[in-house]
Amino acid sequence: MTAHDDDEGFWESFRSLYPAASRFTYLNNASDQPLPRPVAQALHNFVEAMTEGNPAELYTPDLPAALRDTFARWMGCHVDDLALCTSTSDGMIKAVNAVEWRQGDEILMPRDEFPSVTYPFKMAEQDGATIAYAGRPGEPVTEEDLLSAVAPRTRAVAFSWVSFSTGYRMELRALSRELKNRGVEFVFVDGMQGVGVWPPALRDTDVDFFAFQVVKWVAGPNGIGALYVRPDLWSRLRNGSYSWYSVPCCEDLTLLTRTDLEPYPSARRWDGGTPPWLPMVGAQAYLDLLAGVGPEGVTGRMNRLLDILRAKLDEADIKTLVPLDSPRRSSLVYLKVADAEALHRRLTERGVFTSLRMGRIRVSPHVYNGPEDFDRLVQVMGEGG
Repeated sequence: MTAHDDDEGFWESFRSLYPAASRFTYLNNASDQPLPRPVAQALHNFVEAMTEGNPAELYTPDLPAALRDTFARWMGCHVDDLALCTSTSDGMIKAVNAVEWRQGDEILMPRDEFPSVTYPFKMAEQDGATIAYAGRPGEPVTEEDLLSAVAPRTRAVAFSWVSFSTGYRMELRALSRELKNRGVEFVFVDGMQGVGVWPPALRDTDVDFFAFQVVKWVAGPNGIGALYVRPDLWSRLRNGSYSWYSVPCCEDLTLLTRTDLEPYPSARRWDGGTPPWLPMVGAQAYLDLLAGVGPEGVTGRMNRLLDILRAKLDEADIKTLVPLDSPRRSSLVYLKVADAEALHRRLTERGVFTSLRMGRIRVSPHVYNGPEDFDRLVQVMGEGG
């Protein structure tokens, strides 16, 4: 499948792959993305092959190798920079455990962060580190908020690239570089709400660790993602996930009884155990659907959709928490409305699916959505009680 990022025919065809899009208005992709038919079919085919064929023929190194390579393209890094993980939290846990924390280390993070950021650093607290917070509750935490909160003891900064609670999207390159200029040693990023829409171009940043998993912006079953580890850190970090997939015996079964194998000379040393095959099948099938447009085409499509959404919300005089004319906008759009709970109930009853987060309506379109979905959203919002 090939297309240019401005090919409306491609996107109309892509939308037709989603049965959900013809049944209701789905604007809750920041929670879970519906599966397009080809992804569901790929999963079905794999299970059928496991049922009727020789399962051993399915479990080869080819699939994880191909998916790692695909992830690298979407994340803007080299394939060797990535460890496979089962979730964003799994990746962040591996990253936190890779650092030898010291008494008095400070870890800075925004307020109202997602638990996959906040809780892994509880392990660092056990080693004497402390956690500090930047920004104001309920408001977008900006790059300047983080930078202004850096203190002499701030050894690490951790944040979501796209905030689940506000939709604010950090500028990774400039922020990570300035954090390093101010003496921060490690930059940890939860990329869950960005990968699949916005190319992070990780090799162009000073980010040290970046984790994400599929299910939101990359369609597929929960259970597979990736952890980026900056290359110059590989040899000087601890490895808290040694297992048979961290060393070459996972690909050369003649080495299974060896006990002296060295870990892979790459981020693969953080792979840990056997990756989950079925989620890998789904993720690869989804990203294959978009191979013709690639990350840049997806970003272009999303920007056009956000411009359309902005115009329709402006016509209805509906404001957003992060303005949709801001370069820091994302595909998570929080609406400023009265009685968000009642509105959320009405939208759901009328088949318009959004989220209620932080006392606000969260609208999260993806590239298969279209202007008709925004028309329906505004229409139901305007109907009143």
